[in-house]
Amino acid sequence: MVYQTNLRSRSVNFNPVQPSIMHIDLNSCFASCEQQANPLLRNKPVAVVHSDAPYGCILAPSVEAKLWGIKTGMSLQEGKQICPFLIPRVADPPKYREVHHQLGELLSQYSDHVVSKSIDEFVLTLPSCRGDLYGRPCDPTIIASQIKSNIHTQVGDYLRVSIGISTNQNLAKLASGLHKPNGLDIIDSHNFLSIYASISLQDFCGINTRNEARLHRVGIFTPLDFYHASLPTLTRAFQSVLGRYWYTRLRGYEIDEVSFTRQSFGQSYVLPHPMTYGEWRPILAKLVSKAGRRLRASGYHATATHLYLRFVNHTSLPAQAGWHTGHQLHTPLFRDCDLLSSALALRPPPTQQVKKIAVTFFGLSRDPGQLALLRDNSRDVALAHALDTLNNKWGEYSVISAAMMGTEHHVKDAIAFGK
Repeated sequence: MVYQTNLRSRSVNFNPVQPSIMHIDLNSCFASCEQQANPLLRNKPVAVVHSDAPYGCILAPSVEAKLWGIKTGMSLQEGKQICPFLIPRVADPPKYREVHHQLGELLSQYSDHVVSKSIDEFVLTLPSCRGDLYGRPCDPTIIASQIKSNIHTQVGDYLRVSIGISTNQNLAKLASGLHKPNGLDIIDSHNFLSIYASISLQDFCGINTRNEARLHRVGIFTPLDFYHASLPTLTRAFQSVLGRYWYTRLRGYEIDEVSFTRQSFGQSYVLPHPMTYGEWRPILAKLVSKAGRRLRASGYHATATHLYLRFVNHTSLPAQAGWHTGHQLHTPLFRDCDLLSSALALRPPPTQQVKKIAVTFFGLSRDPGQLALLRDNSRDVALAHALDTLNNKWGEYSVISAAMMGTEHHVKDAIAFGK
């Protein structure tokens, strides 16, 4: 309530409380994991790629590769033209998930409020601390240094993290990027102005080219202009509640404590060549299995299915470019076989050759743990989770259904930065 009263005043000073929000960023995540696993790759330019063919996309360059100018999104061929010594490594998702899990376990020792923002980022809230015997307040940078040291000894001696500390999540993330790699910075009421004077508008997470142009239109060209702008000016710039959000964030108050509900789980795949129904149906089964595993891991059931097919002649008239439909179900589904049946029940056209498949399950509900009246679902639930446990332990697709046979070279395991 005090905060709301202050916002109505002419100006709000920077949040004076001791920073307690910590943002941890694993530098060059995928490449660092490869270098940790293989000491021969350390201190060398490494690029984690989707494929080691010349056209393979670079997913993550190592710190050393970045010094050569290698960037995410380049093709491997482009990367080697810039850096002839570039070492490609095909992505190994289970390896990165394991490191992510170990980091989460370590950070949970320091806080009960640890949030995974992506495969390589965590945010934690430090517990309140009364200080030492002399009444001096706790120094969060000491805790951050301890975390760095424990990552080095308990997770991987070659893994480097940048840590930012501030009074809200947005500024903590900004602080974590000030001195990559292996940085440690704090933004608080004592130094925020000097930090703002040393960065650009797009250094703030959430300010892209379009938002920067909006700020320019109201006379805001630097972060200091951004901070000193009034609430009405920012509201006029963004033409939405974002103006109020940024007025709050820039002053070190938290506005990001909003948890967005998951709306759907889906998978898509571009076929290597046009396929008939009999050829792409097993691939659909594999996509369904991948989405279903994520669905179950998050504790959801699905009550609706949508299927999209892009045909070979997708450059012709829009009506002929593809096909899509969906339906709402009465029974929540979680098993792969039921999810696949719901997709096939949409009756996809069997005569058209298909180039891309996308399947989505939505209408999500949390697993209530309730048994059906006419059927004991407990055995189905136990079997589904047992199969997921085996695949988690021994690798994606270690155990598959007969419906997925012949798909070894399709829909390979992959990982996104958002997990």
